[in-house]
Amino acid sequence: MFKLALKNLWEHKIRLLASAVAVFLGVAFLSGTFVFTDSLRAVFDDLFSSIYKGTDVLVQSKQEIDTRSPEDTGRTRLTTKQLELVRNVPGVAAAVGDVQGYAQVIDKKNKLVGRSGPPKFGYAWNGDPGLSVYKLFSGHAPAKDDEIVVDRGVMKSAKLKLGDRVKVASQKPTQLYTIVGDATYGTSDGALGSTAVFFTQTEAQKLFAEPGRFDAIRARGAPGVNADELVRRVKTAVRGESNVEVLSGKAATDLFRSLIGGFFDSFRTVLSIFAFISLFVGTFVIYNSFKIVFTQRTREMAMLRAVGASQRQILTSTVIESFAVGLIASILGVLGGVGIALLLKLGLATIGATLPSGALILKPRTVVLGLIVGLVTTMISSMVPAFKASRVKPLAALRDLAVDRVGASRARQIAATLLYLIGAVTLVIGLGGKGTPGAKVIGISAMCVLLATIIIGPVIAKPLASAFGAPWFGWVVTVFGGLVVVGGVAGVAIAIAKGKPPLAVNGVFAAAIGFYLVKTGLAAPKTPGRIARQNAMRNPSRTSATALALTISTALVSALFVFSASITKTFSGALTSAIKADYLVTSANDIGFATDVNDKISALPGVVDTSPVRFTQFRLNFRTRSLGAVDPATIGGVLDLGKMTGSLQALTAKNTIAVADKSMKDNGWKLGEMLPLTFGNGQKASFKIVATYENAEGLSNTYYLTSIPSLDPFTNLKLDRLIYVKTDGKNPKAFKAAGEKALFDYPTAKLQTKGDFKKEVVGQLNQVLGVILALLGLSMFVAIVGIANTLKLSILERTRELGLLRAVGMGREQTKALVRWEAIVVATIGAIIGLVIGTAYGAALVRVLGKDGSLKLGIPAGTILGLALGASIIGLYAARRPAKRAAKLNILRAIATE
Repeated sequence: MFKLALKNLWEHKIRLLASAVAVFLGVAFLSGTFVFTDSLRAVFDDLFSSIYKGTDVLVQSKQEIDTRSPEDTGRTRLTTKQLELVRNVPGVAAAVGDVQGYAQVIDKKNKLVGRSGPPKFGYAWNGDPGLSVYKLFSGHAPAKDDEIVVDRGVMKSAKLKLGDRVKVASQKPTQLYTIVGDATYGTSDGALGSTAVFFTQTEAQKLFAEPGRFDAIRARGAPGVNADELVRRVKTAVRGESNVEVLSGKAATDLFRSLIGGFFDSFRTVLSIFAFISLFVGTFVIYNSFKIVFTQRTREMAMLRAVGASQRQILTSTVIESFAVGLIASILGVLGGVGIALLLKLGLATIGATLPSGALILKPRTVVLGLIVGLVTTMISSMVPAFKASRVKPLAALRDLAVDRVGASRARQIAATLLYLIGAVTLVIGLGGKGTPGAKVIGISAMCVLLATIIIGPVIAKPLASAFGAPWFGWVVTVFGGLVVVGGVAGVAIAIAKGKPPLAVNGVFAAAIGFYLVKTGLAAPKTPGRIARQNAMRNPSRTSATALALTISTALVSALFVFSASITKTFSGALTSAIKADYLVTSANDIGFATDVNDKISALPGVVDTSPVRFTQFRLNFRTRSLGAVDPATIGGVLDLGKMTGSLQALTAKNTIAVADKSMKDNGWKLGEMLPLTFGNGQKASFKIVATYENAEGLSNTYYLTSIPSLDPFTNLKLDRLIYVKTDGKNPKAFKAAGEKALFDYPTAKLQTKGDFKKEVVGQLNQVLGVILALLGLSMFVAIVGIANTLKLSILERTRELGLLRAVGMGREQTKALVRWEAIVVATIGAIIGLVIGTAYGAALVRVLGKDGSLKLGIPAGTILGLALGASIIGLYAARRPAKRAAKLNILRAIATE
């Protein structure tokens, strides 16, 4: 039987190879995730080790909370006295003070250098090469306060050279500096897309801190001095200093490793989730493929049974085949993971994330995990059809009496009904709850309903195939295809009119798709369409398994669209109703802009009022929260905070705070209560609640507000994030032009109308949605592979039938239309089921999470309709090759096939 299994593998290699594609894709994505994160972690481990190799001691203040701003650690700054204490410790050869803050180069076109997202660091250049994070590549260190050194990534991206005069943005007014050198981050031009600008220590302290203040102190020991002993000596020297911690160079390295390691672990977890989704979708593809292959070989198995093979031997043979397919696909998937990791690395490089060079690392753990996941997925997916095939009685199989009766299974119907009832009950319970607990119950309900749909699939597949295979749906597809043709032709015309011929290719492609949709839709009421409909109805088990692969992907995508539309509706509504200002000055770098921008804008003709806003983090009751700092005298005129108790004017008093009604209710606080807040720099202070407000959504869901003077002592980074601008509205165009001119020297800030700001917020949400959709795209692709694979195998299964149809007059184009229409019907069934489940549960999640009014339900009807019609395109694409194969069958050979 072992030899027979190997022979069968070779004889059916093309069919089984198609089954292995789903496993390969899922394992490749999973392995690639681990290879990429392991490789990057190893590179940074080596980099951090080399960077701190010369640092024996690091002295810094304790960090109480994460400020979420890399440019500002939030730590209390150290003094010159503390630096001298460290320098005077016996055994210390050198000690330098680090100064760090926000600084960003402005290129010759007055554009900020560096992509939005990665940090933009400003440092004081220290004169000790052994204690420097960056190494000088060319030129010299800054000797004058108007001289700077920049990293090589900045030099290359902005096409700068030594001696160039450039503007640098910081929390102070923009200033001109001369580039006198460039530096590397270890062996790399930069660090993960971040930028770095180096000043003299005097200039850095003026820009980021204050004279005589440092963010940290680094020290190295004299030759022969033990590093651990030096740490103990420094600890003794600074024992009398409050809120100071002393770390060894190794401990500092481990701290950075743990921080970056947490990011890698989170990144890996997110990517792994999408990989497992793809594998889950792939199980349906594998199950269907093996089911068809084993069904095609029913007579072969019956012959083996007739000559003495036992059911156990037949089952063993099929298990060997499944194991071999899974093993080969998993091995190739692990190797493919290296390619996926390389693509991820290249992808990050294209968006400006400069990664240190280093070889890709394939750990034994990744190999073992990939093989186990791939093999288990294949074996589980193939065992059910293998077991069923082995149980077919020899005489029934020899007479071709094996019929698909799965849809009539009473046990299947009872099990599905029970799961639907459990799903309905848990849905009601979940809708009665709120927040995360309610969402978890909704998730359980969704899993029950999805599992019930998988079980009941063959039962509902036949009536759905009858409905969507009917002529009326053919006319729907025809009309949709016609619209796609018109849109494609219009796209070609627009591209040519705008002088962009390359873009016309997209229009041509769309028109071609529309043309084939029209052809296929018109064939639906005719003989090819009727036969395709009957094929889908004849084997409901196969139809449902093929469709359900797409159902899962479509359900996730539609739920995501509902959630995204709800967030967009919530934010758009809040921005429209809450903002009373005519314009906003927003940050162009996700960090903020200098505070004197407010002075520039308020001095413009036509300005009635301006109100700046800043943000920071604080800790309260072991939770980190966001705090907004506003001008109490002006914020009420530009922003509607809803119903209030107390008065925002009371925020002018020191250490006072206004709290949103939701937070007041959740925590049981009352007006006048004192809140013990802890800030990033370690300072603690009690803030008195002097006001409450209803509308937190208008200020980016900020539930705590204080005044800017009250915040200043507790933060190092003093940058405004927003300025609300109210004008007399007399000459909008002139005001916009004057505002842009006033901000010419401040490219970190941009003047926007309320409508522009709203579009930007929605655009950022759509970017996040796009990333998630791209990751879900793999599961969608696996589903398309499944449809194509099923069609190809079903063509092999129906070779004789197709040969007879060709013999009695069916043409090649009609044969293609038959296969295409069956694919469209199957894809539509999968998409419709997925859209119903995804939309319903996406809406349920929004209702539960938004019970406090923070989230309003939005149903993107147009998008959902587009997804439903898009199923036709998915089916059409999946049917391309199978349709060509069916049309090219040799008629005589096909008729002679058994």
